[in-house]
Amino acid sequence: MRTVVSLFILMLLFSGVSLSQDREEVRRDDRPYDEDFSRQQTFGFGLALSLNRFAGDLQDGTNFPGAETNWKLGGNIHALWRFADAGDFATLHLLGRLMYSPVASEHSSDRYQFTYEDDLIHFIAAMQMQLFPEYDLRPYGYAGFGYLTFSPDLSGDSRFFGARDQRFEEESGSLTLPLGIGLTWTLSERLDFFAEYMKTLTFSDAMDTWVSEDNDNYNMVNFGITFYLGEREEAVQPEAPAVPEPQDTDGDGLMDDDETNIYNTDPNNRDTDADGLIDGEEVNRYKTDPTLRDTDYDRLLDGEEVNTHNTDPLVKDTDQDGCSDGDEVLDMNTKPLEVDTDGDELNDCDEKNVYRTNPLVKDTDGDGAQDGKEIRDGTDPLTADVLKIEESGEIVLEGINFETNSAQITEDSQPILQKALNTLRTNPDLRVEIQGHTDDVGSNAANQRLSERRANSVRDWMIQNGIDAGRMTARGYGEENPMVPNDSPENRARNRRITFRIIQ
Repeated sequence: MRTVVSLFILMLLFSGVSLSQDREEVRRDDRPYDEDFSRQQTFGFGLALSLNRFAGDLQDGTNFPGAETNWKLGGNIHALWRFADAGDFATLHLLGRLMYSPVASEHSSDRYQFTYEDDLIHFIAAMQMQLFPEYDLRPYGYAGFGYLTFSPDLSGDSRFFGARDQRFEEESGSLTLPLGIGLTWTLSERLDFFAEYMKTLTFSDAMDTWVSEDNDNYNMVNFGITFYLGEREEAVQPEAPAVPEPQDTDGDGLMDDDETNIYNTDPNNRDTDADGLIDGEEVNRYKTDPTLRDTDYDRLLDGEEVNTHNTDPLVKDTDQDGCSDGDEVLDMNTKPLEVDTDGDELNDCDEKNVYRTNPLVKDTDGDGAQDGKEIRDGTDPLTADVLKIEESGEIVLEGINFETNSAQITEDSQPILQKALNTLRTNPDLRVEIQGHTDDVGSNAANQRLSERRANSVRDWMIQNGIDAGRMTARGYGEENPMVPNDSPENRARNRRITFRIIQ
């Protein structure tokens, strides 16, 4: 027994030295499973101290009330070999163990007094399964067969031996069924510590010489170490074939293999589709098709869109005005990045396709009103139907005629009146003075009254057609302010006029 304890202490001292060396586990996917196991060697041997307790008929309180069973210290040696694994879930081991297991019990009662002692020698062969072999702390269990030798030593009073003779059977060994569970802990590169519980079922009921209906058995608790032999042999990895360095022959930022197998471009031509962008820029930066000159089909080359017009080569209509970038650049000469190139508040494409106005000119008909304003006011942006405001702030209404010596407006005055009306409508903030003028035929007083009546007649016509009266005043000037000398019928006709003077 002293020899067993001494060997156990020496093994623990060796484990302390081993633990001083740092152990670094490196996991690699290209290694077999055992490369990742905490315990990489396959074979080990070791020893353990054990606590042993017998369970038989003499120790049964039913048969012998008051019987006491003691735990006794023993020892054992073992060998362990890993022969298979189940990936990183479990490993399978063959376990062989030779055990010295002293057991004892005693009984003292009014009827019997006896003591029982035995030195059991037990050999087992079992299969052990360890779970989670990647971890240092691993639970396990085992089951197997064994053979147990025993030689019980009984002493007691004569009454007990007399009773024993009636149920006595003498044997020296038995087959066994050992079952165990435990926990092992990797201490170092070669050393494991384990603690386990083992239950041994026997095929004999004569281990304590007393025979009854149930076979005898005993329990064991082990604390021990396992020392592993051998070096880990790493799997020889086949040398990988040399991989040629990727090549970019044309220097376009795409590898030749990718050009051939993925993009269908020419690895010897930087710009396969000759659109002004190199293939690598099209693939990696602009996301355009390097085999298609005009990715968005807007009639502009991808390179022109990027480098010249700054339009999006993936969108036909960059400014979303309804006309493609190519139509604006090639046909309309408008800016493909601006919805309203001339700033007249009309969409370029609407000017071209809906209103037929010039998207490059704010006032297509040149009548002083921008195209967008004319559309909103209901006038025709293609017809000069708005009067031009002179720099002097006056608008001369040539063509307004009246009946002779009357303020009655004639029918042929309608076109010019309509233009005047349009002018006031398209300029809602405009306030005017409607001035009446005559020639020098007749007296001054008569001409003054006539010019006032004619100015008011025009004001009334504007009011009747929707112009706010507060925006207009009427005043007659008679013959005082002729445009030209009253020396001919033509000049007199020019002096008979209506003028709008802007006052705000």
